Amino acid sequence: MIAKADSTSDAILMTLAGIAYGAPKDIGRYIEEAEPTASDWQLDWLPSVTDTPPNFAFAAHNTSDGTRVVSIRGTYPNPLSSAYWEDGRQDSPFGTMVSWPGNPEAKISAGTATGFENLKMLANGNGITLQAYLATVPDESPVFVTGHSLGGTLAPVLALWFTDLFPGKSISVATYAGLTPGNSSFAELFGPGTALSGRVRRVYNKLDTVPYGWDNVYATHEFYQPEPQGGAVVSALLLATVARLKLGGYDYTAIGNPIPLDGEVQPPSVSCDLVAYVLENLHQHMPDTYLSLLGAPPLPFSILLGTVVSPRKAADPANTQKALGLSPIFVDKA
Repeated sequence: MIAKADSTSDAILMTLAGIAYGAPKDIGRYIEEAEPTASDWQLDWLPSVTDTPPNFAFAAHNTSDGTRVVSIRGTYPNPLSSAYWEDGRQDSPFGTMVSWPGNPEAKISAGTATGFENLKMLANGNGITLQAYLATVPDESPVFVTGHSLGGTLAPVLALWFTDLFPGKSISVATYAGLTPGNSSFAELFGPGTALSGRVRRVYNKLDTVPYGWDNVYATHEFYQPEPQGGAVVSALLLATVARLKLGGYDYTAIGNPIPLDGEVQPPSVSCDLVAYVLENLHQHMPDTYLSLLGAPPLPFSILLGTVVSPRKAADPANTQKALGLSPIFVDKA
């Protein structure tokens, strides 16, 4: 058992961010099963979805202190689903940026704007949206918006919208492995003198390439030492991306107080350097890797190779690995 944690600790918030990847119908059960949230967290709001939506979120609350958390799912981890490809388009930094309402110089990426609009439209079976749900939360109850990966990109955007709607509420943000959603003028909306000043923390694994997008892309070009290296192919892709970002004048800027985590490179599990590099990228980005770096237990389900979500105890890990042909680093040990 882990010690009882503060309701807004990274162990708890990252657990809730990770749970958002699970099957929507099982979110409540996952909250009850995950050790950091089992004792005093419960599901508060869940959208009604028939198919896998490109964007998904849920809300939970701490029964001891009243804290609310809105957790946003990252990129849907199944490439056989259309949601995966739509989320991938939202991850892209390119395209026409969209101005923030009331501040034309503050802009977010086109993909982020799409994800934001999708989240606003989610509603539960009674037609209650996130906006309507938050309106019922007492002003004295702290509200945290969190997410991993694409969810971490969207979290500050949704939180900024919440502060505009509900200026009397105490809203904070915790992102994990998120990308930069907008330009420097947008980042200034979280700076000194704003409602979210000092209320955003940006947690990232220093060996995860994702959170270096899109303000510091080339910093990843020598990941991982001594191996696996991406080689000339990865270097060329990074240089092309940096050039396109500069020529486009996107001016992406990170938001919040950076909290780096010290990841560790794993020995390559395959002989092909490029494949090993891709696998290492996936491992460093996985929710369970972040939870481990934060000293928290893994999620109550496994995301195998970033594509298959399965109950952690449903099958023997060795058999699952053999059946799917996966590297051991992607098979969670029960």
